[in-house]
Amino acid sequence: MSASIFQAELRTGQDVVSTRQRGRHIAQALGFDGQDQVRIATAISEVARLAVSEANGHIEFLLEDSPEPSLVVRVLAPNSNHGLVAGNTPDTLRPGPALAPAQRLMDRMALRPGGDGRLLLEMAQRLPHASPSSLVVQSLRQELERHRRDSAADELQRQNEELLRTLEELHARKAEVERLNRELEETNRGVVALYAELEEKAEALRRASDMKTRFISNVSHELRTPISSVLNLSRLMLDRIDGPLNAEQEKQVLFIRKSGEALQELIDDLLDLAKIESGRSEVLCTRFSVMELFGALRGMLRPLRVHEGVSLVFEEPREMPELHTDERKLSQILRNLVSNALKFTHRGEVRVAVAPGPHDTVVFSVRDTGVGIAPEDQERIFEEFVQVEGPHQQGVKGTGLGLPLSRRLAELLGGSLTVESQPGQGSTFLATVSRDYSQRQGGTGEEEGSSQTLEAEGSHARTVLIIDDDEVARYLLQRLLGDASLQFREAASGPEGLRLAGEVRPAVILLDMSLPGMDGFEVLEALRREQATRSIPVIIHTSRSLTEQERGRLLPHVVGILSKSGLTREAAFEMVQRALTGPGHRPGGASRQP
Repeated sequence: MSASIFQAELRTGQDVVSTRQRGRHIAQALGFDGQDQVRIATAISEVARLAVSEANGHIEFLLEDSPEPSLVVRVLAPNSNHGLVAGNTPDTLRPGPALAPAQRLMDRMALRPGGDGRLLLEMAQRLPHASPSSLVVQSLRQELERHRRDSAADELQRQNEELLRTLEELHARKAEVERLNRELEETNRGVVALYAELEEKAEALRRASDMKTRFISNVSHELRTPISSVLNLSRLMLDRIDGPLNAEQEKQVLFIRKSGEALQELIDDLLDLAKIESGRSEVLCTRFSVMELFGALRGMLRPLRVHEGVSLVFEEPREMPELHTDERKLSQILRNLVSNALKFTHRGEVRVAVAPGPHDTVVFSVRDTGVGIAPEDQERIFEEFVQVEGPHQQGVKGTGLGLPLSRRLAELLGGSLTVESQPGQGSTFLATVSRDYSQRQGGTGEEEGSSQTLEAEGSHARTVLIIDDDEVARYLLQRLLGDASLQFREAASGPEGLRLAGEVRPAVILLDMSLPGMDGFEVLEALRREQATRSIPVIIHTSRSLTEQERGRLLPHVVGILSKSGLTREAAFEMVQRALTGPGHRPGGASRQP
């Protein structure tokens, strides 16, 4: 339904001015704001100007209720005006380029044939409020009739005033935009400076973390050698190689050995953490069953029980597939979890179980009936050197490295380590690892057997050259290999060892890897380069944790690798025996490094 408000002929330029005036007045009366009034008046004057250019134009203002309350302006104009129409048929008829300015100012615009070679152009703008009442429309009609003869000069003056106000508003907005741009530029400079500072701080933190990792690694390596010497010397004394011990002396040596083993465990944990953080920890996969793993752990962990009323239970695994992962690292995770559970469980049991997990994983659970862990502490316990304070902590010793290391190892094996616990109700630790790590197996196994008798031929076959900068390590090897058929020569550096090797032509060389100035790799390369020393068998004797790449470089050129940590008389005898009885050096010999 529509209601006509006002209509007029469009024949002259004065009619265009008057039409603009009427349009502005109608828009104001219908509640449009100032900006919309200017838009409507401008669109009307643009269309009216096109209609006047060919004469015989006509304009009408209407109110429509459907489809929504709108002000409608209909203009009848000749279709011969250039740019007024696009399209040749009624179906393709649409506003041409000349109507583009007016089309942008109104909500909608449409064209249709008007008869007698003319076009009917219709523009509409939605009303800001509900449709006015009939009394308001009637009053508006009467007012428009009274002002029908307002002069063009008045309208032009109003247009100029409107343009001036619009220009002032544009200048104000331009100034505001410039101010905002300046603020934005200052903010951007601040953000860039902040990013630069954050990047600098992050780089400093990375350097500090790298320095910490290198420090821990280097210090741990330096500590390993003397600790290994302490343990091996205590083992010599307990084996009564140099004579019997009385009961008090044996007790003291056992205390020394126990303290040394505790310190060595701490050093090993620090080294493992340092290697994981630096990305140098390798996964050496083997195939084994859960039954074999539990069997080894059962015998290893039973002596750890602190309280007599606590039982350690390993549930028999049912239909568990074979695992292909790093058995040593997995065993280390479970040892840490069970050891912690036994420390904080005063009665009841510690139960170890295993079950298949999602996505081809295996979930090991260690459940205890101990003191439990408060919810706010359940993530803190996985931080390095953190121990939860409380009465249950009294008498329990630890460094706070076991759980952080276990979580890192579980993540390294493609899984995770989580805890479920309530204070006073015990805890359950869940270690998830990949069932098949899909990495080539590293390292070679140990060969069984030892010999207490060293066989050799020739005058130089009994000479063993020890190249090691650690005097205690050299002494310990001589005591372990003490035999009437052997002679020992010592060198504290790589160059000295090369000189003695060329002069003495020993039957076997025991070579340390961490030598000052010239490391073990360089010494071994020099030995193999010279014709006189090329065929001398070499045994690596080191406290370093060799990477898989380093082992790959060494094994083709040495008889085997002995670790200073936990070295036994049997292992040393067996390795030297193989070197003395074999044809020269044996590439790819077995390794006794754990």
